[in-house]
Amino acid sequence: MYLYVCAVVASDTAVSDPVGARKLGHASIGLSVAGIIVTVVAVVIAVAVVTSQVADAVDSCRYTYYGTCYRNKDYVGTYSSCSGVRSSSGYCYYD
Repeated sequence: MYLYVCAVVASDTAVSDPVGARKLGHASIGLSVAGIIVTVVAVVIAVAVVTSQVADAVDSCRYTYYGTCYRNKDYVGTYSSCSGVRSSSGYCYYD
């Protein structure tokens, strides 16, 4: 009996206030769309952060010289200055 009364009251209220029902419907759609947009933005940001961290981890040890990792390696020759570690072959290893 109680369920029947609630259903009838809800149905009567929706029918008797179509403007209010329409507003609630629009609000519901708006909140759903906003939720989808927030979710998509959050996923894009999460993927960008993870991709960036993976790229940094891969790039952090691009070259090794005597067991030490370096990001950069340039040929500087024998007499040019080197801000890192100079190899005997004229390369400069640095971060």
